Amino acid sequence: MRYSSGVDQHTSGASRPRYGVPSSQSAWDSVDYLLNDWARERPDLDFTAVGVIYRLGRVRQHLERELAEVFAGHGLTPADFHVLINLRRSGAPYRMPQARLMEALGLTSGTVSLRLDRLVKAGTVAREPDPDDRRGSIIRLTEEGQRLFDVIAPEHLANEDRLLSALTEDQRGTLAELLRHLLASLEDRPCPLAAGLGLTLEPARTARRRRQAVGLSDTAGLLLAAVEPDTPADCAGLARGDLIVEMNGQPALSVVALADLLNELPDNGGLYLTVLRGNEPRRIEIPRVQALR
Repeated sequence: MRYSSGVDQHTSGASRPRYGVPSSQSAWDSVDYLLNDWARERPDLDFTAVGVIYRLGRVRQHLERELAEVFAGHGLTPADFHVLINLRRSGAPYRMPQARLMEALGLTSGTVSLRLDRLVKAGTVAREPDPDDRRGSIIRLTEEGQRLFDVIAPEHLANEDRLLSALTEDQRGTLAELLRHLLASLEDRPCPLAAGLGLTLEPARTARRRRQAVGLSDTAGLLLAAVEPDTPADCAGLARGDLIVEMNGQPALSVVALADLLNELPDNGGLYLTVLRGNEPRRIEIPRVQALR
């Protein structure tokens, strides 16, 4: 990675760097150097998203290295500790079927088995027959596993807090909120409040891809994958394929934003939507949303 080693550089307003790169190199991070180079080399391309995506990757690299040091001090890997976490947070007696643990960890059966073999050998977890599935196993956190979790958890949380030392409390809250919006859209989690109105929604990234595929504008919003008959959404005139771009004047970019809006509506408050049907904008109202929920 190339860094400036000389006197701090400033750029004039006319030649201010693109992509939010600060004028003073003293405020640059490693990604700013990358963005500045691409702005010079390929000004015809838009590298805006790189400023977010690449930074997330770089931050993750730094965090994973720092977090791993805490676990290594106790003879564990971060992956080992994730097993202990999921068992501990399940509540007493801190046990769950191996298949459920595999789902919680997002891993394949073979990978989970190898991880559990290490922990069983160390005495932190135990395998027991599953009375409801002769081919399955129950994974239990042993007393040693509980003791180890109680030792590591405070140290781990204090380490995480230190790693965020550059951010104020307000900045941490803002960052957590932004990441919640992004993660919820990538996880494609259903929105129960939308379902209560008769809506099945697809996230903004999917909406953009589907619209481009059929020659419609590349517009971000929540795409209606389905509208249930005789529901508030259906009665209001919404239809499958509509793209919600605004909700009560706010951008409709995530189900988190929709859920927050619906939760904050006053009694008998209405939901005012701007939608694109094809490329044609329409205004649609779903009245008395709170009363309908």
